Amino acid sequence: MIASKIALTALLACSAILPKPIGTAHFEDSQKKEMLTAVNRLRSKGCHCGRKYMPPVGPVRWNAQLEKAALAHANDMRRHEFFSHTGSDGSSIGKRADRAGYQWRAVGENIAEGYGSFEATLLAWKDSPGHCRNLMNAGYDEMALAKIGDLWVQDFGASVGKYER
Repeated sequence: MIASKIALTALLACSAILPKPIGTAHFEDSQKKEMLTAVNRLRSKGCHCGRKYMPPVGPVRWNAQLEKAALAHANDMRRHEFFSHTGSDGSSIGKRADRAGYQWRAVGENIAEGYGSFEATLLAWKDSPGHCRNLMNAGYDEMALAKIGDLWVQDFGASVGKYER
């Protein structure tokens, strides 16, 4: 009994100095489809991003490498307790996309915290001119999302085509 109390005390002491656990938020295919549908519905209708009208644009599709980049940034922000488009190591979305193996010609990022559901987060991004312009950017044809706790990262991109390599 004493040995187990000592082991438990040691375990609790060690856990206090370890970094926050890394999230492994995984969206089911049905959730990805719902999020893509909501984003593509907005893109197909067009909208005002602040004072600028953004006309309808084509749909985006899910990209696993952008998902990896988004999840890495969400984990970095949670682990190091900050909220920024710049990573704790000074990285930008372009560098994070590179690390995830995404060969891009254009990338962009939306981040949010505190809105809860994806629907509420999407509405907040739509109401923010810069985030809205990312959502409505005709140059992006791929996207992914990651969520850790109540922290959302949405990465957009356009990959290098086979004729551009």
